[in-house]
Formats: sequence, C-alpha cells, structure tokens
Amino acid sequence: MVNERGSALIFTLMVILILTVLGVAILEVTITNYKISHAYANSISASYAAEAALDIAKNEFNDQLLSDLSQRAQNIINNTNEKIPREFLYQSIYSFVQNYLQENVFYKYPQSGYLGDTGQKYTIQSMTLDSNYNRLTYIIHINTTGEYKNIKKEGYAELILNLESSDPLTVSKWEIK
Repeated sequence: MVNERGSALIFTLMVILILTVLGVAILEVTITNYKISHAYANSISASYAAEAALDIAKNEFNDQLLSDLSQRAQNIINNTNEKIPREFLYQSIYSFVQNYLQENVFYKYPQSGYLGDTGQKYTIQSMTLDSNYNRLTYIIHINTTGEYKNIKKEGYAELILNLESSDPLTVSKWEIK
C-alpha cells in the first residue's frame, strides 16, 4: 500500500473550500435580494407620497368651492344681456373661474409636507388651469412629487371641472411615474 498519510487533510480542506464558496454565493444572493426588496419598498413609499399629494390637491375642490363656482357662473349667465355673443360670455366665465381658483386655491402651491413620521415627503409642485376650455368645462393640471430616502416619484393628474354637470369634478388622468 502506498503511503496515504495527509490525504484526509487535503480532502477535508477541499470540502471546506467548496462549502466556503457555496456559503459566499448564498450570502451574495441573499444580500442582493435584500437590496432589491429594500429599494422596491422605498420606491413604493415614494409613490405613495406622490399619490397622497395628488389626493391632497384634489381635495381642494371640495363641495363648497364647486358650488360657489357653479353658482357664480350661473349668475353671470343669468345676468348677461342676450345680445352678448356666447363666446364672449364663456371667455368672461373662464376669466372669472381662473381668477377665483388663483385667489382661493392655486396661490397655495408649491407646498410640501410629510406623511406621518416615516419620512415620506410630498410636494405639490403646481396646479394650473388649461386655457383650452370648452363651454363651461375646464381641465386642471396637478403635478406632484413624492420622496423617500433619495427616491423620487412624480405624480400627474388631470381633473375635469364641468360647471354644467351635477357632478362637476371628474378625474381624467391619474399617474405616478
């Protein structure tokens, strides 16, 4: 028989090397999965902040504000001489709506805040009224951002304000990017 002294040591070292490589590979996969899930959770938190900002901005258009706008627009129509062209009448109402929203809603923005104590920050960047109006229907554009741990998400919404409708406010677009 050939001298086999030390072969058990070499075999043991090879097994330890293989187990170490396997352990490091499993550790790498675990750390990568943790980083991915953590980044995804942060991204979701930033999305929630951007969406919360859209909700806050949308809530500016409460029943009282919408009722005031509809009633004042109707008063302008009722108190206007019938000889005035309809287009001029609609432009007058648009100017009134634009000024009213500027003085009562839009002047508040940009505005930032935090959601609870988790560090989610929301910013309502802007709220504007579209100049392309159709009769008594207007489009309001809202732009927001949500931030959480250096991740930013942007929110965008279009609200349709129809002063002739019984339900004057509808959402036509609502996106988070």
